[in-house]
Amino acid sequence: MNVITRNFLRLLRAGSFQEPETIEPLSAWKWRQLYQIALMHGMGREVLEGIRRCQDQFFVQLPEGLAEEWQKAVDNSKEDYADTTEDLLRADHLTNPLLNRRLQNILDDETSANTETRHMLLQIVKTARYFMNEGFPFRHLTDLGLEIRRASGRVDYAKLKEWISALRLTQFARLQGTLLVSLMKFTEEEIQFATPDMEIDLEAMARHIFKLRKVHAGDWQFSQGQSIFVHSSGSMLWHVQRSTRCFKYYPAESFTNFVASFIHSISHIEE
Repeated sequence: MNVITRNFLRLLRAGSFQEPETIEPLSAWKWRQLYQIALMHGMGREVLEGIRRCQDQFFVQLPEGLAEEWQKAVDNSKEDYADTTEDLLRADHLTNPLLNRRLQNILDDETSANTETRHMLLQIVKTARYFMNEGFPFRHLTDLGLEIRRASGRVDYAKLKEWISALRLTQFARLQGTLLVSLMKFTEEEIQFATPDMEIDLEAMARHIFKLRKVHAGDWQFSQGQSIFVHSSGSMLWHVQRSTRCFKYYPAESFTNFVASFIHSISHIEE
């Protein structure tokens, strides 16, 4: 990872988890690149908090005017970062009918486990859904990390792993655990819902992470011209590539999620 990426992650950890971090020197241009990355991932507030926590370090020297610009962008940003496209990104919903039925049964049976365990499952599902529809889920991955540390010993991890297996989420849960260990510096002992896979090529994943386009799940941008043919923008290619990358981690849900997004977009073709 390059120095901008490394510092982004350090400041994110400092701001989100109050971790002590040492920041490397950046040029004025690189500080602005880091600022753009933070906003692109919806993590401007957390990274700015990280800067404040590390502000006494010699190399934390933002170019003139950037701190004020950053604060203004944070103040003007929407708090409802979990905006969804209708039902596509609901944390309590899956597009695969069989898996969704299992999920609803789990949620309806309130006697099967405590609230913290159920909430942890929904956070894992939510992170997976966001990854399939929007891109790399820094926001939701951070929320999952905070939930792990907040809930601490109150989560029934045996039941949680049973649910994860029933929903065929095991591979995706392993990915989430790996990212928490590799990017957020959690210990493997903290990731009790899955065994992190430290053989994942994080360098390759990082190249995709920091090229994220802000495309919403329903925004395929289909339109109908003078002819009977339907035209699509580059958003369709983006979704195809996203679904292909997700398929290896959650095949049972990725395909139906892709179809659901496609049908949703077709139904909104401009007349």
